Amino acid sequence: MNLAYYPFQLITTKPSEVTVIDTASPKVLTDLTEALRNDFDKVVLSNDQLELQEIRKGSLWVGDPILELDLDKLFQRLIYKKMGLSIEDRRLVELIDESQQLAMNLLQDPFLSDLPITVEPGGKLEQIMKYCNVHFDEAVTSESTSKIEALIQTLTKLEEKKLVILTNVSHYLSAKDFLSMTEQIVDTELQLVLIEFSKVNRKEYFEQCQYIYIDEDFVDSRELD
Repeated sequence: MNLAYYPFQLITTKPSEVTVIDTASPKVLTDLTEALRNDFDKVVLSNDQLELQEIRKGSLWVGDPILELDLDKLFQRLIYKKMGLSIEDRRLVELIDESQQLAMNLLQDPFLSDLPITVEPGGKLEQIMKYCNVHFDEAVTSESTSKIEALIQTLTKLEEKKLVILTNVSHYLSAKDFLSMTEQIVDTELQLVLIEFSKVNRKEYFEQCQYIYIDEDFVDSRELD
């Protein structure tokens, strides 16, 4: 994928790689986050053939992993869909039969049997999964390192092809945890972009990534290499 943000050089991302756009400029930070979150035209997205892509279709905005990321809200529908496509017919029939049996057991309760009430068993996998309250474990969602790890693991399992965009990740991870995250990405086909804010160039911290630093004077570090 390619990100074009005038007047800076084109930013090209690759699968299995983390691209970091770190800046000391509030304007650059605001431009990038607003454009990529809200599909504004200050940033232009294109594929490897330089064909223009709609930002909302070609990228997945995750944002701040603590303040914005809700794993269930982001993934629940996608998990239902993926499960529906991958589950074996035999297993699906078994689950539907079990849900029908549960419905019949409910109707045998004396309280319900004396009322003009019926029970509709889940006839679809999504209904069954909603009934079972399939959701991410609280131990994962309450801690930043585990939450980011679960995010990457789920994106990988869902075979996500979009450009995945996060912000402020370095605020929540130690250098060791950040290294583990980049190593996790190497074993995937994900293309990850991190938008960060820093008054100083942090190339050493992000040494395992494609690192781009734009300072307060709008100087792109790639122009100095």
